[in-house]
Amino acid sequence: MTRFYGLEEIRDAIVVDSEGLRYGHVKDFQVVEDNVYLVVYTATRVNELTIDVDKLVALLRERVSLSGSEPLELLVSIARREGLDIPYRIAEREVEWLKGLIPASEVTLIDVKRIVVDDYDSLVKIVLLNTPREALFRGLKPQQSKPVYRVDQVLGKLVVSKSEGILGIAREVVIAPGSVGVRVYSVRSMRKVINWIAFTSQLKRQGFREAYERLVEYRDPYKYSKLDYSLLPEIEGVLKDVRGRDTVLELINRFIEVEKTGVEYRDVPLGRVLRIGDLVIVE
Repeated sequence: MTRFYGLEEIRDAIVVDSEGLRYGHVKDFQVVEDNVYLVVYTATRVNELTIDVDKLVALLRERVSLSGSEPLELLVSIARREGLDIPYRIAEREVEWLKGLIPASEVTLIDVKRIVVDDYDSLVKIVLLNTPREALFRGLKPQQSKPVYRVDQVLGKLVVSKSEGILGIAREVVIAPGSVGVRVYSVRSMRKVINWIAFTSQLKRQGFREAYERLVEYRDPYKYSKLDYSLLPEIEGVLKDVRGRDTVLELINRFIEVEKTGVEYRDVPLGRVLRIGDLVIVE
């Protein structure tokens, strides 16, 4: 059964053309007679001249007393009264432009999926088109046949299947008899931990008795064999005023480990790759 999506479900979804090129993002729906169009915007960063408020305040404080809560227009008024030149700077800002209207007939896939891979954690929304809209916009000639790609061209990119939706991010090369592919992760989360039982045992062996007793009282290593790395500031606080504190904190670095908390992946043969653009489209 076909899955339908409301506007709020796919607002800001990335619109990708049939060549794997990003066209823009969904902003709205527009109903025209008997058809519904996706209103697609594109964002760009532009430079604009703006008042350098910090420099303006610094100049004024050399002349007048300021409370620090003056609105900008008052600061400008005071500067003009004092005969000062208004300082400006070039600032970057994001501007959105209407890119185009896309009829539902051009949409071949819609999918929404949370991807958690390494430092990347985001709800990914994709609208895949069956037309080379962005390629034509850029003046590129759409490819008529299926190109031959190298496996390294896929690595690091988001992979979307025309039949299965968002697969994840390609991270590793894999092989099978007579075939090469990529391992595409939808979940590959890691966390830093302190091997608490090994660390406290080492403290005891090295004679850091006071530090050992305080830390064992803080967390019993036989109940908590490993601690999350985020607890390190608390551990540092427990060791306050303990003899040999700096040495103990240096020692703890030897017992920091990285462990996987969740892994979900698919192995995709390179032969299934249809297009590689800003992202990868596979069968």
